[in-house]
Amino acid sequence: MKYIIFDLDGTLIDSMPIWRGTGSSFLERHGFSVPENLIDVVKSQTLYQTAEYFRETLGVPMEPQEIVDEIISYVEYAYDHTIPLRPFAGEYLAAMAEKGVKMCILTASEASYIQSALDRLGIRKYFDFILTCTELGEFKEDGKAYLTAMKKLGGTMEETVVFEDAFYAVKGAKSVGFKVYGVLDDTVRGHQDTHKIKALADVCFHSYEEIME
Repeated sequence: MKYIIFDLDGTLIDSMPIWRGTGSSFLERHGFSVPENLIDVVKSQTLYQTAEYFRETLGVPMEPQEIVDEIISYVEYAYDHTIPLRPFAGEYLAAMAEKGVKMCILTASEASYIQSALDRLGIRKYFDFILTCTELGEFKEDGKAYLTAMKKLGGTMEETVVFEDAFYAVKGAKSVGFKVYGVLDDTVRGHQDTHKIKALADVCFHSYEEIME
């Protein structure tokens, strides 16, 4: 591979435990019941899509930006101070950079809070650029965002690999022809998603140590 498109949350940084309770905490704080399928609904959404879901479907009487700002306030401290890298992710990035591989981040998270984590963890230097789905107006489900990222990197389909931890994203990247490395975490995604990712991704691993060359 000569080009890599990395997801961020759950793929490079271990932030998914923070997000699992954030939507529930927001709804409970405002007196709304938490749908049983909340995690399944919001896991493929940007924050702004989640805000619209809270407004349109659950009836939260707030503007989308207000909802987004409050949710970000819940997670900012963790991005600033506590969220760690996935095991051996830093070493893998350094090794790929040493080989001259061009890399970028494509994330459904928002630029306003991820930058501090990238700086604190010392990995921003490895990426040519960082793209967010919100800024692009493109999303991972249909694969368009990956194609945009590849073009910006200057890569080709044959030489570009996508790293993802969520089944919907793996499916989206595969749907437009990418080779995909699936990053597994049974405790966060659950065994059902793990089995789906294993069935669809080209390579699967739990720790980057497993794919160090």
